[in-house]
Amino acid sequence: MAVSAISPISSFAAINGVSGIGAVGTFDLGAGANKASKATGATSIDFGDALAKVQSSIDDADQLSRQLATGELTDISQYTVAASKAQLGVQLTVALRNQLLSAFQEVMRMQL
Repeated sequence: MAVSAISPISSFAAINGVSGIGAVGTFDLGAGANKASKATGATSIDFGDALAKVQSSIDDADQLSRQLATGELTDISQYTVAASKAQLGVQLTVALRNQLLSAFQEVMRMQL
């Protein structure tokens, strides 16, 4: 019984929504990253901006907790919402980091 070889993938263009590896863009943790890929319309993710937004939500929750402790904040729901938003942001960041680390470890285990 003969087993035929698997043919190589020549292009991802046949798959709907995928226009090739070049469309992913660059990843940089610095502020203002991916300006070139944004100018060309390529899809990219700026992790630096995402981390800055999470840090901002943590800072907002911290500021509201101080105002609540000093009596300046009378509506406790503002603090509750801000604290929940910060907590979810941190949980998402940790989950993303864990997934990226797991993917990196999987790639490093591959035999060439």
